Amino acid sequence: MFATLLLWSGFFLSLRSGAHSDLTPADIAITRFLIPCLVLLPLVIKSFNKISAVPKRYLTGMFIGSGLPYLLIAGTGMQYAPVSDGSALIPGTLPLFVSAIAVIMFKQPLSHHRIAGLSLVVSGIFAFLYQSLSHLDQGLLQGHLLFLVGSIMWATFTICARVSNLSPMVAAGFISLISSAFLLALIAKGILPSYLASTPISQWPWQELIGHITLQGIGAGLIASFTYLKAISVLGAERTAAFGAATPAIATLLAIPVFGEEPSLLGWAALFLVCIGSLIASNIFMKQDTSLLYQPPKFK
Repeated sequence: MFATLLLWSGFFLSLRSGAHSDLTPADIAITRFLIPCLVLLPLVIKSFNKISAVPKRYLTGMFIGSGLPYLLIAGTGMQYAPVSDGSALIPGTLPLFVSAIAVIMFKQPLSHHRIAGLSLVVSGIFAFLYQSLSHLDQGLLQGHLLFLVGSIMWATFTICARVSNLSPMVAAGFISLISSAFLLALIAKGILPSYLASTPISQWPWQELIGHITLQGIGAGLIASFTYLKAISVLGAERTAAFGAATPAIATLLAIPVFGEEPSLLGWAALFLVCIGSLIASNIFMKQDTSLLYQPPKFK
């Protein structure tokens, strides 16, 4: 799980690093999806019948929630806000939006325990938004709003992936394949600007690209899938989700020496509220979790 947390944190650091360079969000998307697409393509082909049996609305939700649309939203947000804000407002607020979807779409009841945790998450969100509004920083506010949209997208993916009953590696391969196809088509038509597509290959920033490929494609796209599954098998789903709440804190601590981005006192307070709220909402302190994520409905 510790390896998973480092890889997830590296994902946000990579997005922030790309925002400080000549690379565009489309270029970062290439490093994120192309390698998992090529590696997992045989598995996707082998599982074609299983994928075809999943209703299109769930496949669409998976693609939008963690594929190319999600990465473009998160990457654009990182151009306006620091790593601490992005890592807190995307994975940290995930329990809030997952629970909202579960209640609205599937009439899933909420325990008092989860409501208490989600209330802290909401308080953290308001603290982040207050910080951007009080400084009259439109760019920071735009980044925060994009991160919240990204979290809603990731929550949609979480629900759709769980209901689809596809294995994580098959789901990752399918998303990478569809994302790569859309990405290359949009770059070829000039809809998405790409520094790599407009620059001779001899002038590409290879050292930077290798870093993104390592963190995005190999790390977040492949290795994290295995380490996360292993953590669930050993620790259980509840404990794994609880450890996942540490992602914002680890990403923030790594961003301080890497980018010199140290949160303000209000930023630390907001980060604390989101992390603690996410930890409580994960139901780690309860003996039994009855959330939608562990009891997916069946589809015909």
